[in-house]
Amino acid sequence: MRKAFADVRSIYSRFSVPKLNSLKKKGFKFVQIKGITVDYHYDYTEPSRLLLVPIRELPIRADEKDIYESLESDLLLEWAKHPDEGATVVVARV
Repeated sequence: MRKAFADVRSIYSRFSVPKLNSLKKKGFKFVQIKGITVDYHYDYTEPSRLLLVPIRELPIRADEKDIYESLESDLLLEWAKHPDEGATVVVARV
């Protein structure tokens, strides 16, 4: 639980189109998507928010595989365009 709590405290801002464009300008190509519950546990089945962790390259090692999405994806663009709909989507500080 401490790790999830620490990650939530590192949240920078809500995800939006300007934030998406800023991540692209900084050279990020992907985000790791983490679901976080109300009591700060990682959980993908009933998250209270989605935490996007920007990364430049996908991991190669099998033990580092998780849920990732390209910054060029239509899904992220829709989340950025409609920040007040659905689950709360936030971006970790980079």
